This record gives sequence, C-alpha cells and structure tokens, in this order.
Amino acid sequence: MHRMNTNESAVLVHLASGIGNIVLATPLLVALNELGLTVDVWLSADYPQTADLLRPWNVVRQIFSGPSPPAMQQYAHVIPATPPFYWPRFAARFASLKNLVPRPRARLFYQEEQDFYLDFARHLGTSPDRHPFCTLPIVADETYGVISSTVVLAPGCKTGEMTAKRWPHFSELAEAFADVVIVGTEDDWRRSDGRCLRFPDHARSFVGQLTLRQTAELMAGAGVVVANDSGLAHIAAAVGAPTIIIFGPTPHQTLGQFPPNVTILRQGLACEPCWFGQRFRACARRITCLEALNVEIVVEKIQRIGISGILAGRRGLRQSPESTRSPNRCFVFT
Repeated sequence: MHRMNTNESAVLVHLASGIGNIVLATPLLVALNELGLTVDVWLSADYPQTADLLRPWNVVRQIFSGPSPPAMQQYAHVIPATPPFYWPRFAARFASLKNLVPRPRARLFYQEEQDFYLDFARHLGTSPDRHPFCTLPIVADETYGVISSTVVLAPGCKTGEMTAKRWPHFSELAEAFADVVIVGTEDDWRRSDGRCLRFPDHARSFVGQLTLRQTAELMAGAGVVVANDSGLAHIAAAVGAPTIIIFGPTPHQTLGQFPPNVTILRQGLACEPCWFGQRFRACARRITCLEALNVEIVVEKIQRIGISGILAGRRGLRQSPESTRSPNRCFVFT
C-alpha cells in the first residue's frame, strides 16, 4: 500500500461510474493542479481500462484502482467526487474521515455534472469563475491511418435501456463519405431495437480490436468523430477531435460546458429530453427524436467542419447471409 506523510499539498480524489462521468470530472483534476496540489486518484470505474486514459499525466501523480483505497487519513484532503447514484456504495468508507471535503447537494449533479465536480475545487480555493474544459493526456496515433479527412463513427453506448440513446442511421452516414472508420465494441453494432447495423465495404472497422486508450488515440487524429451520448463521445471531446454528439432522450445541458471542438446535435422535438421525466412515454418507446434526425442534417454539420470526400449516390443495403448464420455478431458489410 502507498505510504506518504500528511502535508498540505496532497489530495486524494475518488472518481467512479462510467467512462463519460470520469471524463467529465477531469476539470476537477485540472483545477486542483492549478491550486498547486498533488493529486492522487482512487478510481472505481465501470470499465477497468478507464485508468489508462489518465496516465501518464502531469496533473495526476498516482492512480489506484480496485475495491480498496489507499490510506486516506494520510492525505490533507479527500475528495469524494462520486456521482450521487453511486455514492451509497462508498459512503461508509468515508464516514469517519476528518479530512473529507464536503459533498455538494446531489441536485447540483443533475443540474450540471461538471459543476458538481468543480464544487470540490472551489471549496479548496478555485475561483467560482474558473471552469476548465474536460481534457485527457492523449494525442493522435498515426498508425491507424486516420487523418484529417477521416470520419470516425462511434455508434454504440452502454447496453440495456441505455441503447435508446443510439442514433439508428450510422450505416447510412457511412455510405455518404469515402474515408470512414468505425470504433467501439461488438455490441455497438446493434441498433436500440436489436437489429444489426450494416456498413458499406469501404468502411474500416476497428470494432473489438483496440483498447480504450488506443481508441482514444485513433479518435484524436480524426477529421470528425460522430457519436451518440456515450463514453467514447466524451473521450473524443476531451482529446480535442472535432466531435458531433447526437442527443435524443437524454439531456445535454445537465452535463455542463463542452469544449469548443464539440457540436451538440439533436432534433429538438417538444418531448425531448425525456430521460429524467416521463421516459419514452410521448413516443411509446419509438425514440422518435433520434429516428427523425436524418442523415442529411449530420452530413451538413460534417461539411461545415470542413470534411469533404462525399460519395455520389447511396448504396443500397442488403441482408448478408453471414448475419443469418451468426445472429449474435453484427460484423456485416454490404
């Protein structure tokens, strides 16, 4: 176990939950570093590879993963920057600590998530007017052949009810551009209704082939990344890639301020967002807000970013025999 002498410059930050939550907490780490504090992170992430996104980084000295935290009483301050929906899992661990920075009210998290995290830094001296953007210590890796003309698609997000956030038209978008790369996991090849996405032959797939860190390095070199409201979308934003994030049933205002390389795109129906209200009731779970957001709208946004290479015409999609033989795998091209 890590040992250290208590001093006024060492803080331990507890981060937890999904990739997106942890990326959105990076402004807190930046703000603490700006205060001259030595920052260690105890990470309770849904995905073990999340720690690789934060190292090596001069903002963070050490990262601890796993169920057991380091000796928290030896830090000058311990910051329980855990989302409210995860806090009950860990509250007992912090109950007796005298060096604990007070948690803001849970409602602040649902009003503006990044502001919730930054409230801890403000308690230690950060100006209320200071709001760093989310960022990650990751640069482009050119070995993937992703360049300034490449459109990178991240069609997935978490499973279960979260699949309702998946825009259904990624395969059509891939048909519109000549240089297309697809990233994510095998599950990401399914629409929210369970049907497989089928991509044209010219689209290059790295699905299931890369680590999370490698995926971030690939996206960092893209001309544009198009993604759902997902962890990969937040990573793309944080590494500085031009990023279009497609929203529907989930809100974007509650996530906080995005860096200027991000374009938020949504249809804007009267019923959206519905995630924290009468979820999916207005459309009877058809997720009309995403269905109605057509490919032409996204293509126009990509063109405004400066990506050319549009293909003339659209290729027709057809059922591949492979999809019938192997229904649980959606690696289907036309």
